[in-house]
Amino acid sequence: MKRIYTTILLTMFTWLAFANEYTDKLIVTVNGESVEQQATITVIEGEDGKYTLSLNNFCLEAVEADGTITRMGVGNIVLPDREATVADGITTITYNDDLLITEGDDPDVDLWMGVLLGAVPIQMEARFNDSQLYCEIHINLMDLLGQLIDVVFGTEPEASAIHVLTDSTDSKDDNTVYDLQGRKATSIGRHSLYIINGKKVIR
Repeated sequence: MKRIYTTILLTMFTWLAFANEYTDKLIVTVNGESVEQQATITVIEGEDGKYTLSLNNFCLEAVEADGTITRMGVGNIVLPDREATVADGITTITYNDDLLITEGDDPDVDLWMGVLLGAVPIQMEARFNDSQLYCEIHINLMDLLGQLIDVVFGTEPEASAIHVLTDSTDSKDDNTVYDLQGRKATSIGRHSLYIINGKKVIR
């Protein structure tokens, strides 16, 4: 019964939200020493226009003298229901507050230290479009563990290259319809993307 209930909830959540996964390099710097690894950050846009950003199963990795990699589990860093700003096709989410890190589910990790720390100070900024995400996370554990953890994920997203070309005599809000090349549309098809008053609109 519990499994059925969970499946229904997940189905409803998927219906109400749009999720996008970004997999890229993750550079983790602890007290000045950096290690590069791979990670996935998931961004979910809710029906209310707010975003949930999550970096799950986050670990600190270290390369030993013999070349082996040791991993220390931190946990899941999740920012739920965040307001965002959008400019030039790039969405930006910021956070600067204490946050509870939750336990990960990677079976290869025996201990998730994040859940033992309580709420920790975290600064985060994420900028993304449909294909790229750049995120910086700063975790201040100086008072608890004597560590400053800086995380940099991905590459900067490119701003939208769509520009609306108008004559100087046109009114700013004249509802003229343009195609994606900035030309005035002579006909409007169904379920197509146009520019109206500087905004992308599906007709």
